[in-house]
Amino acid sequence: MMIDQPLDRELMREALSLAKDAMKLGEAPIASVVARRTGQIIGWGWNELNAKRDRTAHAEMAAFRDAAGRYPIDCTDLILVCTLEPCVMCLGAAMLSGVDRVVHAMRAPADGGAGRIKPPTSPESQNPKIVGGVMAAEARALFLEWLEQHPADDSQHKYIQQLLELKDAEHG
Repeated sequence: MMIDQPLDRELMREALSLAKDAMKLGEAPIASVVARRTGQIIGWGWNELNAKRDRTAHAEMAAFRDAAGRYPIDCTDLILVCTLEPCVMCLGAAMLSGVDRVVHAMRAPADGGAGRIKPPTSPESQNPKIVGGVMAAEARALFLEWLEQHPADDSQHKYIQQLLELKDAEHG
């Protein structure tokens, strides 16, 4: 299947806008949208770790919950777009949810799921294609802005600092 770069960028712009909104609410700039292959967005979400005090309140999971009931249960044409590479939990949820393509901005070298999960073998699951690096510079700028605004004792500060350092080490 040909990857629709303009659609990926359009959906990523929406995820980045949500990430900015999340920052205003005190959350890290991690956001996600779920869309149909047509580009119709059916679910939105951002990390809600601080608001919910729940380490599983990831952007992707919030977007899947928001999209629930808005697509057929046997759907296989979903696109999951994230400002940060999904973790193992979220990539597993994508496989179970009919996601055909996962698009992310920044990699999460320490705990990203793309290189760690084996393809599913159950008939109702599928292995999504992974497209990375879409608008990565814009996502990185949000993470840097977040670091400037939050003290070192913030619970997410160490993670985001590590994320940026590992990303720098990949290229240097």
